[in-house]
Amino acid sequence: MGESQAIMCVKRFAVGIVQVFGEEYLRSPNAEDAARLLAMNKARGFPGMLGSIDCMHWSWKNCPKAWHEQF
Repeated sequence: MGESQAIMCVKRFAVGIVQVFGEEYLRSPNAEDAARLLAMNKARGFPGMLGSIDCMHWSWKNCPKAWHEQF
């Protein structure tokens, strides 16, 4: 497969993902989503945080110990 064909396939795939999952997963969080995410992250030791931290690059006291042992 040539480069231009590969690029076209990736673009079609991305458009398909947006069409299928866009309404539910590719949107800004509403008030209910934000409250749920804040509560979940607060319970994990990250109060006020809406994003995620995967602990891959930093060794923090709040990162699961088992995660660091894997790498």
